[in-house]
Amino acid sequence: MRTLQVNSETTMFSSAVPIPTIGVLAVNAYLVGGTQPTLIDTGITPESDDFLDALRAQVDLRDLRWIVITHADRDHVGALMRLLDESPDARVVTTFLTVGLMSVGAEPIPPERSLLVRDGSTLDIGDRTLRFVRPPLFDNPGTVGIFDPAQNVLFSADCFGAPFTTPEGALADDVATTRPDELETAQLLWASVDSPWAHYVETERMAANIAAFVQDRPDTVLSTHLPPIRGDLDRHVATLTKLPTSTPVAPADQAALEDFLATMGQP
Repeated sequence: MRTLQVNSETTMFSSAVPIPTIGVLAVNAYLVGGTQPTLIDTGITPESDDFLDALRAQVDLRDLRWIVITHADRDHVGALMRLLDESPDARVVTTFLTVGLMSVGAEPIPPERSLLVRDGSTLDIGDRTLRFVRPPLFDNPGTVGIFDPAQNVLFSADCFGAPFTTPEGALADDVATTRPDELETAQLLWASVDSPWAHYVETERMAANIAAFVQDRPDTVLSTHLPPIRGDLDRHVATLTKLPTSTPVAPADQAALEDFLATMGQP
């Protein structure tokens, strides 16, 4: 678990997860400080102990006021149930569909502790008002992103993510340290894997959706699956706009899995 102080108000907690046949993927959660501390996503289950230790070093969990869940995938809700136990005053901010999806699993979100938002909703967290926005790319229809006008920061959920060849690349302090051509290839790879439906979308519509998502011109974009984007936003927008006409990534099959296991020295 790596902790990075993105700026004076936001702390990033990161794991590097190897994805067979894809690469090493960052999984990031974020703590926004202020009068009502707000956590965005809760990391992966295998590293819950480390995640909670890192989080406790930044905030008293009893003071945590809001837990925003961008969507119900396991890499976003890993420590959620433990946080609900240790943060009795925190409410879970998420979408109707996310609450619904989790309600049929082993870890339902208590309805009485839920606050439902959707695209365009706002939330007053004391010293700022967050706005919730739907990302143009997602692998779960319950996904929501968050714009923080006080920091001019956009939390983009899975959108803009990319796999890397090494954990060091995935855990860089700034994505600008990656060569632009390598990053474009990686972002298109991830977008194709994570949002395969986008290959059926007209390029003009995709461009319009991306433009609407970044209309506030954030200084920083914080994805769940990428080091921080600090400036040069247009380059990343241009990359994602190419997705509909790029070559779709063929999902791994059993032969690919066996080849991967062979390279890892497993029978």
